[in-house]
Amino acid sequence: MKKKVKLLKDIMTKRIVMIPATLSIREITKIMAREEVSGVAVESPERGVMGIVSECDVLCHFGKLNWELLTAEEIMTPHVEAIRPETTLEEAADVMNEKHIHRLLVMGRDLSEPQMPAGIVSASDIVKEIGKGSF
Repeated sequence: MKKKVKLLKDIMTKRIVMIPATLSIREITKIMAREEVSGVAVESPERGVMGIVSECDVLCHFGKLNWELLTAEEIMTPHVEAIRPETTLEEAADVMNEKHIHRLLVMGRDLSEPQMPAGIVSASDIVKEIGKGSF
């Protein structure tokens, strides 16, 4: 039996929580808890998505001097990897491994222009798909 090739558009989360770059770390954690997400996209009006704040980004700063005053722009991972919806899960996993990241923004159009993402895929999304036995 031939396995079905899964694409990012088949598993991506279409609802992306967007936050302004000026939001404080405390507000970010409230949003992550309320929305039950492990990462949020940081947006700027002129650049579109400029970074991602993950749980790990928060934990890196938690408890340090004046940590509550830090903003999304100060703690985010600024290098956002954009990827196409037609990318296979294997290709996405390769990018994550190569770049040492856990999330990819799925963009619908030209990857070089500022835009809002169509979705987001995390390493745990891919692991869940593998666990379902479809590979």
